[in-house]
Amino acid sequence: MHRNLFLKTALIIAIIPCLGACANLKAEKPSRPPLRVAYTQWWGDYTLLVAQEKGLFEKYGVEVEPVYYEFFSKTYSNLASGQIDGALIAAGDTININRNSHMKVVGVSDDGGADAIITRPDINSIEDLKGKTVGVLLGSQYEIAIANMLQSAKMNPGDINLANIKPENAFNALKNGQVQAVYTREPYLSQSLLNGNKIIYPNEKTRLFPYMIVFSASIVDDRPEDIRAFLKAWFEAVEYRLRNPQETQAIATQYLNLKILPDENLKIFSLEENKALFNIQDENSIYAVTRRTSEYLISIGVLAQQLDPLELIDPAFLP
Repeated sequence: MHRNLFLKTALIIAIIPCLGACANLKAEKPSRPPLRVAYTQWWGDYTLLVAQEKGLFEKYGVEVEPVYYEFFSKTYSNLASGQIDGALIAAGDTININRNSHMKVVGVSDDGGADAIITRPDINSIEDLKGKTVGVLLGSQYEIAIANMLQSAKMNPGDINLANIKPENAFNALKNGQVQAVYTREPYLSQSLLNGNKIIYPNEKTRLFPYMIVFSASIVDDRPEDIRAFLKAWFEAVEYRLRNPQETQAIATQYLNLKILPDENLKIFSLEENKALFNIQDENSIYAVTRRTSEYLISIGVLAQQLDPLELIDPAFLP
């Protein structure tokens, strides 16, 4: 009997660690792949790098993989196909991607910086562009800038020819004579101006296209806590970079292995400013920007019907 009691006791002692290990296995959350979020050589995007470098994503319990794209337009197809989970892009680009793959706007990164239409030195006025070729990414929100320019000079769309030119290719398109004027944005705008080109429109810098924090709707639906954690880290990084602009510049330079010059004219939006931008009653809210952009894309035949901003924009994940 003593021998049987000894065997039972030994068996129980042997089983206890196994039970503890099994319990630990059950308690562990299933591993998730990192959120793959695109960034480019754009001063507004570097909040992502600050959050990564300062361990803020880890602090809030979400793994993030920043994915670099030399040209922002190349993120579109990858976001639509699910090769990346999120990106920092403008309203019109989001709307176009959403036509093929549902997206969710969960925050606003920055005001988009300065946009302009630039020309070679021999063009002195908008009227000089009559019969000339103007470059812009066709079928995009950026055509709004061309329409505004023509309207300011009391000209019609038929007074110019349009060529499909991406903002990053503006300088080369002017240099090789492919166009006589072209729409572009930072950082390509400053680069083009350094090479002798000039702004023909507008007279003052405009910010028509704020950049938004966009994720695939399927990711938002499947991983809501990760999206909340991402935004907590993001807005803490915003506050950090606003207090430490030189360190932000050093972090971006380190990641890109390029000399990064800060865009002092760019407005980075804080959490409180985001909450104001998501106020649907405000005429300058992100809902209003999205609706106006949608209306323009309909007018040029890119979009078939008005997009419901309430389906695209979701402020519920803001901290």
